[in-house]
Amino acid sequence: MGFALGCVIVWATLIKDRERPAWMPEGRVIEYLEKAEILITDEAKCKLDCYVIPSDFMNADFWSNAKVNFKKSATERKPCPEYYIFSKIANGTAIVVYIETCEQENKASLRNIEMPNQLNCNCN
Repeated sequence: MGFALGCVIVWATLIKDRERPAWMPEGRVIEYLEKAEILITDEAKCKLDCYVIPSDFMNADFWSNAKVNFKKSATERKPCPEYYIFSKIANGTAIVVYIETCEQENKASLRNIEMPNQLNCNCN
């Protein structure tokens, strides 16, 4: 009885209204990227123009639907791993982005974009 009461008191005073950071790898990556300033490379700019996507497409809706595919990501690349992220843009179209993160330098770069079932852009 005392243990349960102690757990309730700890929860009510320390944990209840606290904003908790993500603790799973996917959640940590998405949480970091959602807050980061993401630079757009020339190749990514070309693809944004080709697919007619606004440069501010990575909004709260984008991140809430985002899934990191760690098998297709280059997480072991040092010092800046690259993540393969699948999501949807405002009109519901599926999109894949490759974002390189350099957390030590507090940088992230949108390096590439793929739109499944869309034409190929000549941006290389």
